[in-house]
Amino acid sequence: MLKRPMSKRKPPHFRRKPEQTPSPHKAASGLWIYGIHACRALLANPQRRIHQILVTRHTADLFDPADLPESVPVQIVERTFLDAALPPESVHQGIAINCEPLPDLDIADIIALERADSVVVVLDQANDPRNIGSVMRSAAAFGADAVIVPDRGTPEVSGSMAKAAAGALESIPFVRVTNLARSLRKLKDAGYWCVGLDGTATQTLAQTDMTGKTAIVMGAEGTGLRQLTAETCDFLAKIPISGEVESLNLSIATSIALYERNRTKTG
Repeated sequence: MLKRPMSKRKPPHFRRKPEQTPSPHKAASGLWIYGIHACRALLANPQRRIHQILVTRHTADLFDPADLPESVPVQIVERTFLDAALPPESVHQGIAINCEPLPDLDIADIIALERADSVVVVLDQANDPRNIGSVMRSAAAFGADAVIVPDRGTPEVSGSMAKAAAGALESIPFVRVTNLARSLRKLKDAGYWCVGLDGTATQTLAQTDMTGKTAIVMGAEGTGLRQLTAETCDFLAKIPISGEVESLNLSIATSIALYERNRTKTG
């Protein structure tokens, strides 16, 4: 099942273990996820293998009681310790969890869903982890089945991406592909219409048929879609905006496209 299943159990209450010197570097090989929403979703995801939890006393009090495996060490730390343990400017909100990355998924896994109204978001050249995280949040909000990115040039999943995704990293498959144009052709062969967002397109999203299986293809802010990506799409469409603004933020444009697609589907 590709949708990351969210457990119905409540997130755990953090046990007050005896004070000890935290050692986050013991789990340095894992991925650090931080932020209250991202960590709540992570703790509720049975697919996650957790190594270590660091939390301040104040943040620990914000979590509801629930069982937590005894094998997972929970350490109460000072906020300054988290500031030092995580990358600069990490908005951790008093909690950080070290865990293993989620299993990799392939484009074939998405095609195998065989949903008649499936919609996926494809990002061409997105390189800001926070923008990608925000796109994943929008994808979750509008019921998308996956976010697909080219492996080359796309940042690895990180704490800042998970924080911006606000928990969506646990529920929306994040698929990295070797060749984006070839992956689009595979989607087309599987019945998806590929709609590329392009500010120079002659038709608007509202004028575009996005019923049925749809892949919404988004380019980078400023540069837009690469030529081969645009040529591989079935349609190009634009979001009409004021001439005083060159382009929209990637996550905002994605939200508008997903909303318009859902409106068209139910309209």
